[in-house]
Amino acid sequence: MHLIIAEKNIVAERVAAFLAGKAKVQVTRDGAAAHYVFDDTVVMGLRGHVVEVDFVEGYNNWRSVEHPPRSLINADIIKKPTEKKIVGAMQKFAKKATRVTIATDYDTEGELIGKEAYELIRAVNAKVPIDRARFSAITKDEIVKSIQEATALDFNLAAAGESRQIIDLVWGASLTRFLSITAHRGADSILSVGRVQSPTLAMIVDREREIEAFVPTKYWMLSLATEKAGIGVEARHIHGRFTDPAEAKAAYEATKAPVKVTDVITGHKIDRAPAPLDTTALIVGASRLGISASYAMNRAEDLYMRGFISYPRTDNTVYPKSLKIAEHMEIFAHGAFAKEAGYVKDHLRSVPTRGKKETTDHPPIHPTSHANREEIGDDVSWKLYEFIVRRFFATICIDAEWETLKINLQAGFEPYTITGGRILEPGWRGVYPYSKAEENILPEFTVGETLPLLSKNSEEKETQPPARYSQSRLIQRMEELGLGTKSTRHEVISKLAGRKYIEGNPMKPTIIGRAVTESLEEFAGTITEPTMTKTLEEHMGDIAGGKNTIDKVLSESRKMLSGIFDDLEKNEAAIGRDLMERTREEQTIGPCPVCGKPLRIKRVGSSQFIGCSGYPDCTFNAGLPPATWGNAVKMNEVCEIHGLNHVQLLRKGAPAWKIGCPLCSHIKSNTDAFLLIPAMTEEGVRKLNAAHIYTVSELISRGPAVLAKNLGVTTSAAEKLIREAEEVLALLKKRTELKKFVSKNVTPKRGRGHSKVSAALISRGIADVEALSRADPQDLLEAKLSEAEAASLVAEAKSLINITRMKEYGVPAITLKKYVNAGFDDPEKFVSVHPAGLSLATGVSVATICNHQKLVAEKLCRPCPEKISKAAFDAGITPLKKKADPELLTPLALAGVYSPELLVKADVKTLKAVTGIEEKQIADLQKYAKKVTEK
Repeated sequence: MHLIIAEKNIVAERVAAFLAGKAKVQVTRDGAAAHYVFDDTVVMGLRGHVVEVDFVEGYNNWRSVEHPPRSLINADIIKKPTEKKIVGAMQKFAKKATRVTIATDYDTEGELIGKEAYELIRAVNAKVPIDRARFSAITKDEIVKSIQEATALDFNLAAAGESRQIIDLVWGASLTRFLSITAHRGADSILSVGRVQSPTLAMIVDREREIEAFVPTKYWMLSLATEKAGIGVEARHIHGRFTDPAEAKAAYEATKAPVKVTDVITGHKIDRAPAPLDTTALIVGASRLGISASYAMNRAEDLYMRGFISYPRTDNTVYPKSLKIAEHMEIFAHGAFAKEAGYVKDHLRSVPTRGKKETTDHPPIHPTSHANREEIGDDVSWKLYEFIVRRFFATICIDAEWETLKINLQAGFEPYTITGGRILEPGWRGVYPYSKAEENILPEFTVGETLPLLSKNSEEKETQPPARYSQSRLIQRMEELGLGTKSTRHEVISKLAGRKYIEGNPMKPTIIGRAVTESLEEFAGTITEPTMTKTLEEHMGDIAGGKNTIDKVLSESRKMLSGIFDDLEKNEAAIGRDLMERTREEQTIGPCPVCGKPLRIKRVGSSQFIGCSGYPDCTFNAGLPPATWGNAVKMNEVCEIHGLNHVQLLRKGAPAWKIGCPLCSHIKSNTDAFLLIPAMTEEGVRKLNAAHIYTVSELISRGPAVLAKNLGVTTSAAEKLIREAEEVLALLKKRTELKKFVSKNVTPKRGRGHSKVSAALISRGIADVEALSRADPQDLLEAKLSEAEAASLVAEAKSLINITRMKEYGVPAITLKKYVNAGFDDPEKFVSVHPAGLSLATGVSVATICNHQKLVAEKLCRPCPEKISKAAFDAGITPLKKKADPELLTPLALAGVYSPELLVKADVKTLKAVTGIEEKQIADLQKYAKKVTEK
């Protein structure tokens, strides 16, 4: 049996389809594990790494005296399975295999995943031949060829990946643990440090400091407006920027009519077609399309696995000679790009363009099969796919050609110039709209002719600070400095955002990101510099080339890290003080409106809020959305009214949610609640806020005397206000419960979030779950629910209310769960059926059921159902169990027929109507019951 192991299930499925040909592929799925069988071949997919590296037992306790952070540098590393079902399935097949082929992605990470599979297979089958298939595209030709020409696993390349895995674990864990413990940070607010992450963050911080230190310089730009043959044109002063205002003024005043043409210079320019795409160029191009680096790589990986593009992680910018351009163009002869393909065929260059980097592992990124928008699916993937197709077209299309024109003018004694250009040959620009070059066609000018001076302009400007890094530009810079790899750079940026170290795109550091960087720079600067990381990257690369060994590189890494810890431990107390001072500022947003002490962002589990540091003496607080919506982060913008920093929520992969001033938001969100109080006015709300009463519950807690003084009303009026507020508070609690219920039971859709559904229900007078349980499902359709969703929501509400009532009536939760699972959550229904049937349906003893039915019946003022003893129930049901299945006995018992004697007396037609059991089945059981009773 031939076992083929792919990196992911989607690839395994495609590989099996390609290799099987016309043979039927049998698919077996067991949770995460799936395999595809045809002839004598099994293809299965992993989920990337199915094992992980970790420290040996004893090193996971952060507070361990025996194993402080530094001890992680030399701690033993173990590998442990993370996907046990997949590993189990792979080893089961490996035991029977006569050949195993590793078909993971062909890069360092894929080779390491392949080596992990190799070791797991060898653990159960020491002799089976194991080979390695390498491919750059998941197409039939590539896959078949790679399996036929499979070679040996590259253990050096895998070792390079393994070294990076271990080094990143040790550096990240030891440094993060040291810094977090030193700064007294809890598990939910650790200070993450990393070998690549920290120097990357330092670049962002450095750029922010450059921007802050930048002092703008004024300059002036001079221009004039003229016309020729009725066509207006603008000329700029040849001097360019004037930094001396006197010089600019003199040139402006000296600019006078007439405007004479002194030179007409024509030229010809070749506009070179772009180079093929490598990973960095793909990310840069995607950024211009509005797609983040991380999401672009995610979508590109999906396109690759579905066979639409070649492998998206490559440094190569030179197509291999084996790439058959003509065959690739035939792919697009029909379909969405047929017109562009025809154009390229008519404008094909003799040799494709080539970039500066050439490798032998993967070709540049290019399309491998045709697809239309429907096949691709989502809009982002389509935009990315179209970009890759058009970039490929551009690289094999002839260069564009331009005619250039430069007109030099003399206005008085001042020189001006006009430049223009028109396309002679569009070439590659005819299929590649992502790089714009607009024509500027000028009228004909003649040397010596005179033009009118329509106007002149001296525009004062300022030099601008350096721009913040965009994700794509940062990745380019990381590549230049040797930080990370093509596969990990975008992940590093995502991690920085996830740790709340950076925000936005272009990126700026948050207060905490800057605090960590500046503290490290002061006390252990080598962590934030790229030199050490670049050296390790180069040496890990040497492992892949066989020029170094994993043991030597790991030893070098430990030595570097030990030197860093020498600096850290020497300055431990100072680092702790520095970080705590800096990070305390990160949480402080301004003075408390009640007592003036610092207000801080606080977190308890997933809850977060603004709280006063003077607690418990001062209890002021303002709620924030839960951390599941994003972590609350202080902004630089300050509220003009309250003097508080604005707050925003940051969540990985989502745009920032700007809350603004938390007190303004707090007041606004509670104003509507105040106005629900019948006696309250908008002026009254302003008076309450002025007295630092921001919520209905705070109004109630003040008491009549204080409230009367705050509002300038009588004590009796204040008492009435409090009574009305208590009613409103009860209503608000019910509305909150309704919103939680909707959130749990309604799937959000575009234009129909949970808040909108809840608001629509409340506007229809459905203000709580109990009202919802009584609602007509048709009344819910205005909340943009379908009829099925509306019916389901009402049914769930009824069930919840019924369960709540049953609990209130005294039915214990454990037993109630059994009743609910059997469909007896409605109290009315619960007391309307026979206890014998309930016992069979739920497994609860009949005596217990009788007690519970009595409790519920009394609360409902209903007659109590027949009470039977356990002995009577067992004596009656036991002989029937010998003849009838539970499917028949349960409905009969629910109708009160639980013994042969009762069954003999029952009317067949009545029983059929009540139970739904066929008359013949009931009659047969009656015959049996008669025999039993006659005995």
